[in-house]
Amino acid sequence: MAIRVIYLVRHGQHDTNNPSGSELGGPLTPLGIKQATLTAKMLGQKPISSLHSSSLNRAEQTARIISKEFPAMNVQTTDLLWECIPTMTPKLQLEMPHYTEAMVAQDRKRAEIAFRRHFKVAKRNDRHDVIVCHGNLIRFFIAIMLKADPSSWVRMDLANCGVSQVLIQPDGDMALLCHNDWSHLPREMHTSTLRPATK
Repeated sequence: MAIRVIYLVRHGQHDTNNPSGSELGGPLTPLGIKQATLTAKMLGQKPISSLHSSSLNRAEQTARIISKEFPAMNVQTTDLLWECIPTMTPKLQLEMPHYTEAMVAQDRKRAEIAFRRHFKVAKRNDRHDVIVCHGNLIRFFIAIMLKADPSSWVRMDLANCGVSQVLIQPDGDMALLCHNDWSHLPREMHTSTLRPATK
């Protein structure tokens, strides 16, 4: 019976100022490129079957760096894996007053479709799939697979190029093998929502 292991990778640190003005967001910073390069080396030791990515610049650039470890593998990009606000909380509402209920509902629907597409039983052979996307989305995926309160995603931290692993067993049961593993990055490269870049 086949298993599936999903490696959920948050993109590297990116330029939040978006100097190009692209609707796909800013590129990785030099630190983000280093984070992605070390993440690629770590994943290069794994029997990876496929590589999926958000089509936003920061995620796709991270995925392209990772793909150098797997030259025969194409990066499969999609807007289903874009960043999102899948549930609204009072605190988030204060921080993002422009974000409407309709926008949240659309984000959640997209995230749930992405979850159903990727988190499924392997059919024949073992699968090891990399998904490069965004902090909120990864945290929401984990809340879903743990069957937790959908809003519990806001109570998790996720580092740039932090890796979370989910095991999907042949009967469909899922287990979180690890969350936000950044042991492949030296301490001076640790950046996250709760931990800004070291000065």
